[in-house]
Amino acid sequence: MTNIAEANVSVARVRQGISRIRLRPTARITEEDGARTREELLALTGGVRGGVLLEITGVGSVCREAINVYSSAVTVSAFAILGTSPVDRVIAHGPLGLPLPACPSRYFTDENAALDWLENISE
Repeated sequence: MTNIAEANVSVARVRQGISRIRLRPTARITEEDGARTREELLALTGGVRGGVLLEITGVGSVCREAINVYSSAVTVSAFAILGTSPVDRVIAHGPLGLPLPACPSRYFTDENAALDWLENISE
């Protein structure tokens, strides 16, 4: 049996030291999605800290609990959040009161600029 939530998030290696977390467009990201993402990222990186390109283009919503999971990821050295619309920007900045990541984070609309920033911030 396939769990629909599995399709909400994908985790992959972009290049050495940088991983991509892609949130499926229109998906409603839950705490379970956040926990699954954390486990997949740990398995992919072997627990080695690195930058993450977090692609949120067109995502429907991200629940408070999932944001807490992402914000507390100790193996993430920086988040480059990639979106394309004003709605993506609002989701990226989240409502007041939610925790900010313990690492540098920045919103981008250009993937190459986001990847360049991740490479430079981790040097």
